Amino acid sequence: MPGSYISLDSSKPWIIYWTLHGLDLLDDLPDEETLINIVHTLEACWTNVNGEDDSQGGGFGGGNGQLPHCATSYAAVNALSIIAGCDAEDYPEASELALSLLRRKRRAMLKWYLTLRYERKGDNVDDTMVCGYRMHHDGEVDVRATYCICSVCSLLNILTEELMDGMIAHVVECQSYEGGFGGEPFAEAHGGYTFCALGALQILTKARGENLEDSGVNYTALRDWLVNRQMGYEGGFQGRCNKLVDGCYTFWVGGAIAILGLDGSEEQFDSGVYTTESDPDNSGVQRTLDEPSKLVLDDNGGLLYDQKLLQRYVLLCAQDVNGGLRDKPSKPRDFYHTCYNLSGFSASQHVLSSRSGNKAVMYEDEDKNVLGVTHPVYNIRLERTKFMIRSFHN
Repeated sequence: MPGSYISLDSSKPWIIYWTLHGLDLLDDLPDEETLINIVHTLEACWTNVNGEDDSQGGGFGGGNGQLPHCATSYAAVNALSIIAGCDAEDYPEASELALSLLRRKRRAMLKWYLTLRYERKGDNVDDTMVCGYRMHHDGEVDVRATYCICSVCSLLNILTEELMDGMIAHVVECQSYEGGFGGEPFAEAHGGYTFCALGALQILTKARGENLEDSGVNYTALRDWLVNRQMGYEGGFQGRCNKLVDGCYTFWVGGAIAILGLDGSEEQFDSGVYTTESDPDNSGVQRTLDEPSKLVLDDNGGLLYDQKLLQRYVLLCAQDVNGGLRDKPSKPRDFYHTCYNLSGFSASQHVLSSRSGNKAVMYEDEDKNVLGVTHPVYNIRLERTKFMIRSFHN
């Protein structure tokens, strides 16, 4: 990369994940040697809390020797999950190397996550313990940390009762009067934080065999806030009220609506048995799929936004003619916007597509525009998600 990227030295796992996931959705992963080098690079980003001793826990930092951080740990685990879930016939060494690294580090990550707990008495209910998580030691407490921890621990089967205790109450407190979620209680509703809140709630309620709608969130207000983020002229999503459209919210807002659409309605994305380490028989919880919620589906059983109009924005406005995707015309292309434009594009094509005979919803009916299927909760390909669930939950 050019020298201007030195400001992103603490974001190496993110750059790897954004690029790798985008390539995966385009069915164009790099060769095995490159994937092996990626695993070694990510392993070099691992930092133990107490020097060389794994027993105190640790996580992935943004670069070599940097502080363990929830966000870069999430990005590193997602990237390793993509590689681990690759076809073993085409990528045998890379797949096994990534899987081995995750197996060796999962227990240490759980120990480190538990040191990030921030407990306090709830604001709304007497004697209710609310638990948020810090992004890193002495760092901020917000729903990004909760989502990142839930996603990683769900994939690696370390989502224990101790870890989950008080999480849902913290997320629910972050819903604003507007209907969306802020990063912390009483903050402005924001598309990115709303996705994190919904992703965490989906994982937590599934792990406990509950429905998403039973979590205490005002889903009518949430639905209305989310669908009103799509702008009628451009077709793309804004991230907050009175802001401009931005291509990254193709996923942050579109993916949040897709998560609502999954609740009890789409077996394709139900990754199967969810277990926890506290389950002595490892029997897990198999979720019962209920009737689709009327809050999150349109009259035709599709997502509650104009999926084709959103795709038109990505193809005609977010796409750079020289390759890559961007926020909006006049903005430069970058890895971040490329990843999340593609991710939201995939979700708009495939989530609830079974209601149209598994045919992708498309703005232009050309096969070359069909992307791989991303899981809207974890944002890695559906095949990679199912591989991780099989590998760590069985």
